[in-house]
Amino acid sequence: MKYRMIAVMSIATAVLLLCSFPTVTAAQSDAARALYVTSATVPTKVAGVNTYLAAPAGFNPLEASDEALATYGFPPRPDSADPRYKLWARAMGAAKYRKNEGKVMPISSTELKPAKQPEGASAITGVPTLFNSFNWSGVAVTNSITKWSKAGSLGLVISISNVPVAQPPFNACTNGVAGPFYEVSWNGIDGAFGKQGDVVQGGSLSYSDCGGAVDNFYCGWVEWFPSYPVICEFLVNPGDDIFVESFDTTGGFNPANVFVEDLTTNVFTTVSLTYKSGPPELGDSAEWIVERPCCVGPNSYPLNNYVDDFFVDSFAENAAGTKLFYPGSTTTTTQLISMVDDGDTQFISLVTAGTSGFQGRYSLWFEAVGCALNGGCVP
Repeated sequence: MKYRMIAVMSIATAVLLLCSFPTVTAAQSDAARALYVTSATVPTKVAGVNTYLAAPAGFNPLEASDEALATYGFPPRPDSADPRYKLWARAMGAAKYRKNEGKVMPISSTELKPAKQPEGASAITGVPTLFNSFNWSGVAVTNSITKWSKAGSLGLVISISNVPVAQPPFNACTNGVAGPFYEVSWNGIDGAFGKQGDVVQGGSLSYSDCGGAVDNFYCGWVEWFPSYPVICEFLVNPGDDIFVESFDTTGGFNPANVFVEDLTTNVFTTVSLTYKSGPPELGDSAEWIVERPCCVGPNSYPLNNYVDDFFVDSFAENAAGTKLFYPGSTTTTTQLISMVDDGDTQFISLVTAGTSGFQGRYSLWFEAVGCALNGGCVP
């Protein structure tokens, strides 16, 4: 098919660099990290999802001790030599207004759903593996572990993404494709290739329809699939920049922590999620994704026409805090994922990235294409 050829051609234009930085040192002690579990005692509206005591007036995360950061649920401070430190400091300095609205949505952001794969893609060396999916587009860094380990498991993922405008595909409504249309931009751990069937994640949501009772809707959200659906914690606006850090503090991810912040409005949430169904995190993948969430019958919802979206400052880290990764690769252990329509006849969401320089290595560019951009996709 024509779009299979596009996938092969995209190797040349979308080759991404992976993988590790030079070894870095974890800044927080195990004792300080353990405080995240004992301090997350404030219940939210969703059973099994807790948050932390509000920090006292005048609290400054940039000057706080590691123990204080854990007590009030702020993400662990990277070592000052860690390339993530400036990003962490920027986000923590902007975290002013905590909200935990706990609005449970009728959707789930699920594990990757494979479509038919490009022929011969996995046999090409020196480039990321091309992978087609019914619900994800983006990049996943992966490993071959089969059980959790501190050195081998991915234990942290961060990024900044932009909230796209919510709108149906151009001409979809006049074509009788009424939606509703969803788009979720997120980072998370696990879920790429089904070893565990779970995903810990957080990000932004954009919703639109063809003039129904619900206006366009945007929120910052958290989830641990399959234990919880998407939980909207605070409202956001199209164009806002969203910082997300999903991280393990226990050694084996139960509970798991997700910190989501609107850098534009200084609103943030930090939650601790305890799994109710499915296994705890394995840490065999970390990902940066644009998704159409589940479900309308057997299929995911139609994709909101987000036109373009971007991720910057994207990193992942092993659970020991000794190795960093970024979302690019010249090896087949990184998956470059393209989203296809329900009939597996065309691409509807693609991702590209540069191959050098800070922004090239750490950033991703997404675009809606095909029937998700114009006309509306029909099952």
